[in-house]
Amino acid sequence: MKVDARVLTTDPDLNVRLAMAGVGLNCISERSVRPHVEAGTLIPVLEEYSEPCPGFFLYFPRRRHQSAALRAFIDFVRGRVRG
Repeated sequence: MKVDARVLTTDPDLNVRLAMAGVGLNCISERSVRPHVEAGTLIPVLEEYSEPCPGFFLYFPRRRHQSAALRAFIDFVRGRVRG
């Protein structure tokens, strides 16, 4: 199906706001919309076609000395997933 998109974004918060504004269908993680679904302000559709996401995977070389940037990123991602 060809869709003429008028808005293209990878920002999860903006995607939620667009869905809340009724812009159209949106593919958003359940975690991002759970409060809105529970409140009844967003309605899940096409659930039978949605595959569960087992989580995120981050692959990086195991080295004795990691760069500070890589270590900060790993800590950030692990904190976001647990939080």
